Amino acid sequence: MKIYLERVKRFLHVAHAQNRTVTVDQSVERGGEDLGFRPTELWLIGLSSCSVMTLLRYAEQHALPLTDVSVTAEDTVDQNGDISAIDFRVTFTGELTTKQKVTLLQHVKNNCKVLRTVGPHITISYNESDPTDAPMAVSSCTLEGGNCCT
Repeated sequence: MKIYLERVKRFLHVAHAQNRTVTVDQSVERGGEDLGFRPTELWLIGLSSCSVMTLLRYAEQHALPLTDVSVTAEDTVDQNGDISAIDFRVTFTGELTTKQKVTLLQHVKNNCKVLRTVGPHITISYNESDPTDAPMAVSSCTLEGGNCCT
C-alpha cells in the first residue's frame, strides 16, 4: 500500500490512495478550516471499517444469519491528550445467538489488520447496540491488555 499526502495550505491536505482522494484538515480551534476529516477521525474510521469488513467476511464464510452490521466508535482521551480507550458500539441485524456475536467479535480482535496495530496501552471494547436504541449497553467483548472475551 502506498499513499501520497499533498499540502493545499496550512493544515489542509489532500490524501491520495489508488485512484481515490480524501481531504484532511484540523478543526478551527486547532488552526484549521474544518474542511476535511481530522487524522484521528480517519484512524477511527479505518479501525471501524476494518472491524466491520472482517466481521462480515467471517459471517459470510460461516453462513451466519447476519443481515447487517453498523458500528459507532468513540475515543477516550487521557489528561495528556492521548487516546487511552476506544469504545465500539456494534449493532447486529439478524438472528444471531449471543455465542455467535462473541465469536464474531473475537474473530475481529484476532484478524482485523488495522486493530492489531493498536498498542496494548489503549483499551478497546466492543459493545452490542440495540438497533432501536442508539445509546446501547450490552457488553459482548472487551479487549483489555490484548485479551478479548476472557
